Amino acid sequence: MKNSKLIPALLLALASFVTLNAQDATPTFQDFLAQFPKASLPYTFNAQDLQGQLETRPAAKAARLGWDFYQFLPELERSASFSNMPVCPEPVAAFETKEYTAVLYNIARGFSRGTKTYSISVFSKQGEYLGTHFVAGVNPETLTVATINETLIASVNEYKVNWENNYRENGHIGNKVTGLTLVESATVELTTAGNPDKIEWTSRGIDTSADVAKIK
Repeated sequence: MKNSKLIPALLLALASFVTLNAQDATPTFQDFLAQFPKASLPYTFNAQDLQGQLETRPAAKAARLGWDFYQFLPELERSASFSNMPVCPEPVAAFETKEYTAVLYNIARGFSRGTKTYSISVFSKQGEYLGTHFVAGVNPETLTVATINETLIASVNEYKVNWENNYRENGHIGNKVTGLTLVESATVELTTAGNPDKIEWTSRGIDTSADVAKIK
């Protein structure tokens, strides 16, 4: 009889212990920020560096954000819906202003090389999520650069990538970028709720239509 009463008590104690440990293991917003190297503003993306990603496709492996921190980036789920490749955010930088905290990350997909998709998510000082914006990146068709100023306003330029030989037919081996053609410029207030659909650019692959033939 004593044993029959003791067993439920032990199980309850064990369950309480597991629950407490699970609560302790839940990452905080500060834990999340600690995954990103601190950087200062203004912050500028270099077009030549992004172009080099296309031509050399470096195999260097970047650190990726742990699964338990994905909860702080709600737009990851939306971004993932555009592709069947797994989304693996790579921390790039964290910024602090008087009113806001922001994190910059590359949305890596699978084992793809030569492409970069940089998004920035902004939070209040209390950790309240405010919005996400795509700010820079590169794929074989498009290169986007930006400068983020001290008030979290981004000046963005998008270019068409011009190849020596048709990229769809020749790929990057033995091929090279001959220039960039400015397509669009924009000023983006990153502290706003944002336009999540802008992230759609991240999954826009090589167009198989006849327009690709125009890239020279």
